[in-house]
Amino acid sequence: MIYLDTSVLLAFTLARKMEPARFEAVSKLFQLIDRGVVKAVTSFYALHELLVIAITRTEPDWEAGSEFARQALLALLNTRLLYVPIPRREEKLLRAKLFSALRDPTDLPHAIAAHSAGCTAIVAYDDHFQAIADIIPYKTPDAIVAEFESGLPCS
Repeated sequence: MIYLDTSVLLAFTLARKMEPARFEAVSKLFQLIDRGVVKAVTSFYALHELLVIAITRTEPDWEAGSEFARQALLALLNTRLLYVPIPRREEKLLRAKLFSALRDPTDLPHAIAAHSAGCTAIVAYDDHFQAIADIIPYKTPDAIVAEFESGLPCS
């Protein structure tokens, strides 16, 4: 099972026109997920980040931002993506040292959620996760799709 970071969710929902190459790769990844070829999970923390981006994109027009958020969330809910909760305080305290190499503290909840769920990779367009690749490998959506297309077993 793989963990999808906010950057992947963003490419699939809100940034599809701004980043068409990423959208194409992520769409292929979601096709694999929907067919059951790849099992993927994300956290409510990632969903929260996505919704904050959507809503603040149109600030102070809360109606427009809320509509962006609604459409992004519906796009994700229409997939076979699995969800895990935001890591609890205890989990953060127990696993924070394990992921101390992460420079951006906003990456920590993603790493903890992925580790707690037993994920074999963090899939993102944020290479900050390279810093913990010895614990949970970092891959891009393009790499996961290429593994499938080459016949390699997907993470």
